[in-house]
Amino acid sequence: MFCPKCGNELADTARFCGKCGSAIGGVPDGPAQQPPEPQKFNFTAPAFSGEAACGAVADTAARAVSNAISEPGGVIGAGLKSFFSSVGAAVKDPKRLIPALALALVWLVLNVLQACGVNPFPTRILSFLTFAGGGTSGGVIGAVGGIVGKGIFAGALVSLIGLFTRKGGVKRSFGETVKGAFGVSLDTLWAYLCGIGAAMLLYLFISGGATRASFMGGIAAAFLAARAALSGGFLRQLLGSFTKSKNASHPNVSGIVRGLAAGFAAAALLGMTGVKLILLIFGGLLFAGGGVIMILQATGVVKFGKGAKA
Repeated sequence: MFCPKCGNELADTARFCGKCGSAIGGVPDGPAQQPPEPQKFNFTAPAFSGEAACGAVADTAARAVSNAISEPGGVIGAGLKSFFSSVGAAVKDPKRLIPALALALVWLVLNVLQACGVNPFPTRILSFLTFAGGGTSGGVIGAVGGIVGKGIFAGALVSLIGLFTRKGGVKRSFGETVKGAFGVSLDTLWAYLCGIGAAMLLYLFISGGATRASFMGGIAAAFLAARAALSGGFLRQLLGSFTKSKNASHPNVSGIVRGLAAGFAAAALLGMTGVKLILLIFGGLLFAGGGVIMILQATGVVKFGKGAKA
């Protein structure tokens, strides 16, 4: 073996050149370094505070979702219980059923006459005024919507008394009634517009496409919404259950209910044109736009007036 640097002949076991002192075979002058041990990673993460915080957030979100479902569900359950209680009371006192039974009989007679081709002008006028054609057009969806619309019309008829009275029998002036049923303020504007849009879309549903013939159905719906705006009831409680405060008197609840009253009245009038696209476009834009701004207002992203957060 020879030194690669100076060519001096060396023994086969030599580690250094005896002439120039160079290391043989790339062996370093100092002590050999041990290669570093590979780093070991522990994939079992302990429960740090961040993990606990994430768990708390997830638990809070789950409770919020559960409350959002249970609160409206509780109101709906209470409403159904009240409804069946009213039905039971009506059965015990048949006089309460007279208006509804009379209206159902009128609807039956008018529909039978029209089906038989007997449809003179007085029959058409009476059919228009009583919303007898509800559910006779628009296929399955129209039939379902017509049933809902007829229920609204019947409810409006039997609850007509009491629109102009407060609780306790105190009379309202005409101006107070109009303001309480249809009035709007700056802090409820977007909720009001959302209610108008929702009413226009709902009117399309209950009319089954026959918007002209459903005029009285829209007026009846406007009446019930106005009554709810003035005296509360199931609708306000249901909408209030979606607010943070669970308050049926929340400004946004009042705005939506009053918007529904104005929207159903406007939809009934616009529906007389027979152009369903008007209701669809205006209803969709007002419902979506008003709803988005209302949510942004409630979360504090935008501010109008002195509205409270939902």
